[in-house]
Amino acid sequence: MDDFDRLLARLEPEGLGPEGPGWQQRKSAQTRISILEAAIDCLATRGFAHTTTQLIAETADISRGAMLHHYPTKGALIEAIIAFCFYKRMQMLAEGVRGISDLQRVQEFAGLEILWRSFFTREHRAYLELNIAARTDVEVREIFVPQARRFTRIWRDEGIRIFPEWSADPERLARASDLVEAVLEGLALNHDAWESPERIPRVRAFLRQLVSGIYSGVLDFPEPHATPAAETAGK
Repeated sequence: MDDFDRLLARLEPEGLGPEGPGWQQRKSAQTRISILEAAIDCLATRGFAHTTTQLIAETADISRGAMLHHYPTKGALIEAIIAFCFYKRMQMLAEGVRGISDLQRVQEFAGLEILWRSFFTREHRAYLELNIAARTDVEVREIFVPQARRFTRIWRDEGIRIFPEWSADPERLARASDLVEAVLEGLALNHDAWESPERIPRVRAFLRQLVSGIYSGVLDFPEPHATPAAETAGK
């Protein structure tokens, strides 16, 4: 098992692999995958507000009762969807990084392009719908936040194995990852709203320079300071 396989094994949602060698176990696992794929499609195309268990069942071409057999509550289904989104997205990232050379990864920071493409997948759109819903839906928030934090912990644990060139200073990789995710996700959200075609490529090129500087040790994150009084006035 290589480092990518180890990462994917830690992220694989419960119940996706057959629990036994029999036909029934394989069928159950495939049904669960069909349900989660359908849920991602519904969230990505219809949004959270319009995604119902009935719609998911129809999209998966199964009865609602069959779906409830595998995911008897809304909470169980949401938890499985979030985990599946993480898993599928990480599969894409793993395959992308596997396909680039050491030179592309270490000197050209080609992993940034792979990560950028991941923000336009149906899995990320579905994840984003749940992320936004978690801001106002208490039930979704109670499920989403622990799952998202778990993903972050696993990524930090395994990231240094996937990008061993950062092994001299794992904390530097963690800080660079925070910057990259914040910037690229913000750019992806504004992709259609920004009219000038050069704005996003310009920011992405600057981000690459920043990551190169962090990697080489030329740049580092400043220590956080107390919030200025002007920012807290009126709160």
